[in-house]
Amino acid sequence: MSRKTINLLLLLCANLPMSVSAQKTVDVHAEYSYEVGENDNITLREARRKCLELAKAEAIKAEFGELITSDVIDTNVETNGEATSSFFWENTVAMAKGDWLGDTQPPQFDVQYIDNKLIFKVEVWGKAREIVQSKAELKWKILKDTDGEKEETNRFRNGEKVYLSFRSPADGYLAVYLIMGDDDTACLLPYKNEPSGRFQIKRGKEYMFFDREVDPSAYQYKLSTKYAMEDNQLVVIYSPNPFTKCNDVTGDAKHPNSLNTHDFQKWLLRCQRADSDMIVNKRWVKIRQ
Repeated sequence: MSRKTINLLLLLCANLPMSVSAQKTVDVHAEYSYEVGENDNITLREARRKCLELAKAEAIKAEFGELITSDVIDTNVETNGEATSSFFWENTVAMAKGDWLGDTQPPQFDVQYIDNKLIFKVEVWGKAREIVQSKAELKWKILKDTDGEKEETNRFRNGEKVYLSFRSPADGYLAVYLIMGDDDTACLLPYKNEPSGRFQIKRGKEYMFFDREVDPSAYQYKLSTKYAMEDNQLVVIYSPNPFTKCNDVTGDAKHPNSLNTHDFQKWLLRCQRADSDMIVNKRWVKIRQ
């Protein structure tokens, strides 16, 4: 064996422990407080869920730091149904430089009422994995139809149709879920008539989902709520590696397949543990009557 070959083998072996170490999981912990004012249009369940999600993001950021980029959407603050000011809505969880892989003990909640505000406090413990390399940069938007034109938004009226545009720089597989306010999660993609349970995408192709004018075989979805206002969460899952959607319950002709949100979260965590290339993006959508 030549000296050059031996040196190459030694170099590869020397680098191997560093790569393995970079992918190891660590224990993380954080506390977080989330305030709900008396004029905030949010249910207690939604506030609790947001507080929990942001606490997990804080735990990851405390251990691994933050990513440079984040999802920011310019939107409007509404008072009595009218837009009064502009602000930047930021997807904080997307900034955490790691993946939450599961709880190591149940989160502890405390709720207090102080100065006309409900203050949710939560303490979380879990396992997390650092994002050690750049993953595929996904381009996707939540859209609705306004005067015949598709516009990006995270605010919907009850019964309005939702669309999603998507583009990836690499071939892969895609799933889209909607976490609803009633502890159910709907599978929007793959469509329920897809026997493989997978949706394969091609790099560089611009997709417009849930639009029958673009794809006559597409399923269309309307966002709805029985409350004055409700927050749902759209979850986009991508991987260059094949994965099959979760084991859900077949919906009727008017409803997508769905499952309990707790079961969905368990399935998603199992997928993330098994696939370090998987990307999970989440964005909130607000629905009002």
